[in-house]
Amino acid sequence: MSKTILIIEDEATTREILNVDLTNAGYTVLVASNGEEGSEILRGTKPDLIICDRVMPVMSGYQLLERIRSTFPQYNDLPFIFLTSLGDTRDRASVGHLEPTAYLKKPVEYRLLLETIEKCLK
Repeated sequence: MSKTILIIEDEATTREILNVDLTNAGYTVLVASNGEEGSEILRGTKPDLIICDRVMPVMSGYQLLERIRSTFPQYNDLPFIFLTSLGDTRDRASVGHLEPTAYLKKPVEYRLLLETIEKCLK
């Protein structure tokens, strides 16, 4: 049975590339274009992992992870990977208390992304 990954990314091209690449890698992929859409998906489906952009309109990845940690306690063990163009270590530190599983800088190397996903799913 394939693992399900929820991709939350506001940039359509990046979202589509991730969708195609991860589907081709054998994962079932769900997509959302912002944190609010991602939150709606989480109301009805529990993915095995979330890959989420850090900065998005409507609801940021930070706000979404904050909501998951406070509203969806059943997802406390759900691996959450930030995929972001914000490479500043201060930004990474600002989300540390929410305990994301990984924090990857865009553009991410495909091999590194797959390795990170595999580690998170073990």
